[in-house]
Formats: sequence, structure tokens, C-alpha cells
Amino acid sequence: MKVLCVGNQKGGVSKTTTSLNLCYSLAKTYNQKVLLIDMDSQGSASLNLQIDVASEDVHTIDELLEPIVLRKQATVTWDALKECIYTPTFTDRVRDDDDRMKWKQVNTPFGFDLIPASLYLSIVEMRMGIAAGQFYKGTINQFYLRETIIQTLRENSDYDFVVIDTPPSLGALSVNSMAAAEDGVIIVSNLDVMSTRGIESFIESTQMVQMANPSHRGILGILFALYSDRRQVDRQVDNWAKQFLPIPVFDTRIPETANVKKANSSKFLVSQIDKKMKAAYDAFAYEVLYATEHPDEPIGNAKTEVIEEADQQTSESE
Repeated sequence: MKVLCVGNQKGGVSKTTTSLNLCYSLAKTYNQKVLLIDMDSQGSASLNLQIDVASEDVHTIDELLEPIVLRKQATVTWDALKECIYTPTFTDRVRDDDDRMKWKQVNTPFGFDLIPASLYLSIVEMRMGIAAGQFYKGTINQFYLRETIIQTLRENSDYDFVVIDTPPSLGALSVNSMAAAEDGVIIVSNLDVMSTRGIESFIESTQMVQMANPSHRGILGILFALYSDRRQVDRQVDNWAKQFLPIPVFDTRIPETANVKKANSSKFLVSQIDKKMKAAYDAFAYEVLYATEHPDEPIGNAKTEVIEEADQQTSESE
């Protein structure tokens, strides 16, 4: 089971859109069994998948984490965890088999499972901060998620991928998500100065997580979204990132489109209504699949650097 998280401390950069459509591509295009964990107290991913987190009948991740943070439980049981796993569906229109001139409504699975989040998760995060002062000498415990929910999933489930959608911050929820994502942290950003400023802090936080767990892969790469090759500033920031960021940049660029808002209002994912976006997220999902299956091989622009370095060494030897 591969565990990844998607994040950026700045909001509005297509982080949740990427989490959702990455899961959709991994499941639908590449036949992977995928679980999405919503670790954002805003519950954007859950709401996009039509999960009514305000309902008393819906179980959310904060219910699992709170007893751990309060030290009432040491771990999460599989029975308790199963109650929080949902298989979201969307409603589509298809031709009626009995009368091909008519349409009928059907419920169709998105293809992946979800552990939703509610606003109460912000209270749980606050309690993580209080626990840091009481029990951990002022340092946030990184392992609430990894050593409980993720460990229980490893022991009992058959998921190929677990993808964690993080909040737009570097608080306790994001740190726990990074620590749990031992197979890589994916940074999503658009190409403006305000969005790229937060990347360095995100890298530093991930490096701190790696110090506590040497087997952690660290930053898998950065994905640029809301991209337009017609904008000069997008091309400039893209080139700057490839040259100066100390992490790989994925080859895929997620284009800017108004269809994201249209998809949200229509209760679909953008990959379901926009062929160009589906192709982009399928390409990105392939990069992620390849990167996790070949951990020793370079990613994105790092491949070019390896080739250039090899060519330079060859010319020097000659």
C-alpha cells in the first residue's frame, strides 16, 4: 500500500481538485484500489463527493483521531475504521434499455473510497496543539495518523494507494499527513509568486518529518496547476522552478479551465466533463504510478538533469 499526501500551505491552488482527480485517474484509468482521506477541516473533498458531513449518520475522521489525541485509545480498530469508509457515487443520465428515446437516472461510483472530514476536525487539531504542550515538550506529535489509521489500513485493507488531502496550512493536520505519506509528498501550486512562496516552507516541514523517519521518501515532486502556456509569467515561473527549486517538477501541467467550477456545480469531477483535463490528470497519475514503482529513478525535470550530467561526464572522459 502506497501512501501519498497532496498539499500546499496556500489555498486556491487546485490542491483538492488534484487529490480528487488523481484518485479518479488511478482508480478508473489504471485500475488501482484507492482510498482518499480528507484531512482538511473544511471538508472540501468530502463535499465535492456529495458526502453530507453535517449528518449525524456520517462518520468522519475526527471521530477516529480524537480518542487517540485525548489518550483514551492507543489505536483505531478495523471495525471503527470501516464505519468511516464510504464509496461515493454521482448521478448520471443514460439511455433507457427499454425505450432508447428516453433517459433514466443512475447512481455510478466515482471509483474510489473516502474517509470524510467535518468542521470538528479543527477542534481535534487544536487538541493536538494542547497535547503538544502537555505531553511532547511543545512539539506536535507527528504520528497520530500514521501509527493508528494508516497502520490499521495496512494490516486489514487491500488498497493500492491511500491519498491524503491536506488543509492549506502547516499546522498539526498537515504535519501528520506528511508523516503518514511515507511514499511521497506532492506539492500542488499555480504559477504566481504568492503560491510559490509557500513551497520552501513546505519543503522544510517535510525535511523535519524525514528526520524523524529516515524511510520517508520526502517530496515526490511539485505539480503546476492552473497553467496557461499563453501567459508569459507562467512560463517564467515554470523555468525558474525547474532551475532553482531543490525538488523535481512533474512533467505534467494541469491546464486552467472554467470547467472546474462547472463540474463542482454539476456534482461531477472535472475529469468527467473535460477531456483535456482528464488527459492531464491521467498523465499525472501515470507519473505518480511510475515514481512510486521506481523509487530510485528521477522524476520530471530531474530526468533531464541526469541525462545532461551523464553527457557531461562522457564528454569529459573523452
